[in-house]
Amino acid sequence: MKKAGLLVMLLGFALCLPGCGFTEGTDAVVTVVKATPTPIPTPTPEPTPTPAATPTPAPVVEETPSGIKVTVEEGDYTATADLNLRGDASPDGELITGVESGTVLHGTGVCENGWIRLEYEGQTVYATGDYLSRNSGGAEETAGDELTSN
Repeated sequence: MKKAGLLVMLLGFALCLPGCGFTEGTDAVVTVVKATPTPIPTPTPEPTPTPAATPTPAPVVEETPSGIKVTVEEGDYTATADLNLRGDASPDGELITGVESGTVLHGTGVCENGWIRLEYEGQTVYATGDYLSRNSGGAEETAGDELTSN
């Protein structure tokens, strides 16, 4: 009986194997299903803060003794002609002294009427910009075209 049971079981295996769904040969089809992995979320980067714009400082404006507005501006000037230095930014201002053509003067401001505020021998004086050229790194920029003194 044991042999008969073993034989039946062997016969059952032989019949089940071809029914597993796989048939060898050219008609055999194997379907491979690939699993798509779940994407790992990437953290959202923090936005880069926009730097605040550096404000351009407003020009400093002062006044001459007679009330003419002067924009503070440092720079060196060269006299292009013999030049009178006055106590105010006007041809009517008190005559302080005169300088010769070619004299380098230190400017401290530009007046709204075209005159230049200068520092000369410890005094604040004014001269018309018509007879001064601005020195900028060795090159000169002419402030006026006339070559006669005032």
